[in-house]
Amino acid sequence: MRRSPNPSKTVSIHQVEQMIRDTETPEHSMSQQIVEKLELKGVPPQKPFFTRRAGIITAALVAFCVFLTPVMAQTIERLSLLEYINPFVKEMKVNPNEKVDTLYAQGSDGNKQFHTGMIRFDDIEDQEFKSQLQRVWDEIFPQGEGINDVIMYEYERDTYHIEARNENRSIEFDQGNWYYAKQTIGEDQVPDAAKDAADRAFNKVGDFKQSKRSVSQMILRPDQNPVYKFVYETNKGSILIDVQKNTNQIIRVLAFPLSDHLNKLDDNKYRDLVEKTKAIKLDKVREETVKQAKVWMNLDLAEYNVSKLEHRFDTLTFTKAGSPDVTALFTSKGTIYSIEIELRELSEKGTD
Repeated sequence: MRRSPNPSKTVSIHQVEQMIRDTETPEHSMSQQIVEKLELKGVPPQKPFFTRRAGIITAALVAFCVFLTPVMAQTIERLSLLEYINPFVKEMKVNPNEKVDTLYAQGSDGNKQFHTGMIRFDDIEDQEFKSQLQRVWDEIFPQGEGINDVIMYEYERDTYHIEARNENRSIEFDQGNWYYAKQTIGEDQVPDAAKDAADRAFNKVGDFKQSKRSVSQMILRPDQNPVYKFVYETNKGSILIDVQKNTNQIIRVLAFPLSDHLNKLDDNKYRDLVEKTKAIKLDKVREETVKQAKVWMNLDLAEYNVSKLEHRFDTLTFTKAGSPDVTALFTSKGTIYSIEIELRELSEKGTD
């Protein structure tokens, strides 16, 4: 198991975040959920999550792709590990090989205990947990490689996240219910209609010289169409575009070249841009987002309510009854460089 050099030490939220990411594949991962929830509990955020990930997107390709039918999705949605988690967590915590690290994230309201551990699937002693996890895995990925590792996160007492994974696939569970799965795919497994939709969105983002288009992953959520994640490498940086299968709806546009590139700034310039970004009026950036969402994604946000996230200086949330939330990231000039429809919220509500 991978362990930190010095367990039970006090670390910053940035260090905790980095430790988690060191065990993960790029793109969307459970660490995003963990870090966001830690920040919501009062831990001051560091540089924006998206900008720190620029340059780490890779495309590991495999020779096949699994698509869910509606019946399969409904079946999978009912699968849960809830009753099997506590025995497994107990095994992880009391194992004499010290398979769990205890870290402490420094926040404004004091230290927060944070457990994380990783174990090889074959080394799990709890056979009930192991068999049920295998059952879920086989339902979602009925062909291909098996589970290599299982990662457990406990970011507050009795609140557990589990991730099962191998090099090409992973499934994530929140309190026993799966809500997110991904697998690497090849572009030849993606329908032409989805590729065309991604290309049209890319051409609307700006005048960028395209050097390469690839498909990094397919994302699965309970009772939803899969989502393809496209990566466009340009002369000015990466542009990420997500397209939903069947509907060909653009789910996300993330254009790193349009951002402030905060990850490349020294501390003084970073603080200056943060203050400039905070000073932008809500109405101005809302207007820009509504315009960009229509152009990039054919998404009408005119009737949505909008607010700034309290714990982030550069993020807007658009909400409307009966619709998933939409988030947008903006720069110190009030321009938009990322818009995303938060489909994961629909999955989480579906498992309540």
